[in-house]
Amino acid sequence: MNESGESALLPENYSDKVFAILLGLADGATHARDDIDPGATEVLPLYLADGLLEALEWARDGIASDEAACMWLAALRSYKKLTGSFPAGAPEPLGRWIDKEFSNVEVFEKIADGDPQNISGLNSADMGQPGRPTGADADSTGVLPRAAITALLARVPIGTTETLARAAAFLTHDAQAAKTAVAAAKIIRSAMERSEESATEWDELLVDLEGPSASALRAVVSKIRENISLSPEDAYNAYFGDHAEEQSDESDVEAAPESAVSDPENRDPEVDAYAVALLAAVYGTEAVGERPASALDDIISELHDRWMALLV
Repeated sequence: MNESGESALLPENYSDKVFAILLGLADGATHARDDIDPGATEVLPLYLADGLLEALEWARDGIASDEAACMWLAALRSYKKLTGSFPAGAPEPLGRWIDKEFSNVEVFEKIADGDPQNISGLNSADMGQPGRPTGADADSTGVLPRAAITALLARVPIGTTETLARAAAFLTHDAQAAKTAVAAAKIIRSAMERSEESATEWDELLVDLEGPSASALRAVVSKIRENISLSPEDAYNAYFGDHAEEQSDESDVEAAPESAVSDPENRDPEVDAYAVALLAAVYGTEAVGERPASALDDIISELHDRWMALLV
């Protein structure tokens, strides 16, 4: 449904873009870490996507569901995956298909750490929500990847996207970060629907945002918009500064500033996961066409197929 209550068509290339965004979250985080093992950065949003998927399954069967609660229960399952147990006193939801699939993922060393606030915010017997945040005053970049997930639901009023993004952020963070998450989700949604043309709308969505997550979002938006006219592959490389490595043989002096940007030690996987998701929302799978295989590819493919089966 659209804002007027009429049936709405799926955005052009919707299936391709959903798949690309899911791949992009994993690719951006993996690129930032420069490591083949999966990380908490992408594990949590993939679980949250399964939480929304569960809510859609209930709706398909004619049963009312609480999307925020479904996301929380999914987040608790991701918490167990990452820490080995559920938070003390919290519900212990039964596993779903994604838990079984994650048990088959080969990890060579360990699942890489992500934003620590995502773990500390979930370490509670209660669900974080407006008025009762489990991450009181917390604002960090960990809210950005999950914002991309909440933008995937098509044919809903923009207010629904805002509500989902806010609820997902409050699972671990507080109001300032939630406000940024809403903007981040709306930027992804605009890119899914209007591709390169959406870039002219992004600045308006950033007005009055404050804090570290907002600063990171502004930097991503600025960098991607700056290169929006490039081919998908070139836009991807420009974001990561990979072209600097090609220049280094000719001039080490000129390449140094860009190479510093590409240094994994200076990168935030949470930010880069969102950035590649945004590139994917603009360009579709062409944005991640040259990416190496990920340990999570089978899970992402299954998640995409289940999502599309309910949305089409």
